[in-house]
Amino acid sequence: MILVTGSGGQLGSEFKKIASRFPGCKFIFADRASLPIEDRSAVQKYFSEHPISICINCAAYTAVDKAEMEREQAFLINAIAVGYLAEICAQRKVLFIHFSTDYVFDGSSSHPYQETDPTAPINAYGESKLKGEQLALIANPSSVIIRTSWLYSASGNNFVKSMLRLMREKETISVVDDQVGCPTNAEDLAMAVMALI
Repeated sequence: MILVTGSGGQLGSEFKKIASRFPGCKFIFADRASLPIEDRSAVQKYFSEHPISICINCAAYTAVDKAEMEREQAFLINAIAVGYLAEICAQRKVLFIHFSTDYVFDGSSSHPYQETDPTAPINAYGESKLKGEQLALIANPSSVIIRTSWLYSASGNNFVKSMLRLMREKETISVVDDQVGCPTNAEDLAMAVMALI
C-alpha cells in the first residue's frame, strides 16, 4: 500500500489523478485532517492501522514569504514532522520518499545545481526544508529525497497560473527578472516518482 500524505495539495492531488494508471498499486490518500503529520502519536497510530509499504510525503508548509513570520510552523511541518515520518518508516521498513526544494541553496550559482553542491538557504522556508532533509536522513538513511522547484499544475496556486491570470487581466505586467528556475509539472513529477518506485 502506498501512502500519499498532503493529498489535498498540488502534488498530492496529482498522485490522486494518476493512481488509476497503476492498477497493481493500492493507494491511500491522507490530508491534514486525516493525518496531521506533526502529531507523532497520530502518525504512529495511522501506520499501525494501515499496511503501508511506501510513504510519499507531499505534505509541506509552502508559504515561502510567510515562513519568515511563521518560522515555528514552517519548521514543525517541513522538518520535525518529516523526521517523525522518516523514523516510523525506518522502524516499519517502509520506503520513505520526501520532497524538498531548490530553496536549500542560496541561488547564487551560475550553473544548474547538483545534488552534491553545498547547501546554504537564505530564508526560513529554505532552512526548514533543509532541516527536514537532514532529519529524514538521520532517522532513516534509506530516505529518498527529491528536490524540486517551481511546481505547477492545474490546481493550487503557482507561478504559471498567476502569469496566465495576469496576462488575461492586464495589458502589461511587471515581474522580477533576477530569478532563474526550472518549472516542474506536478503530474510529470508524480509519474517520475511512480517510475522510480
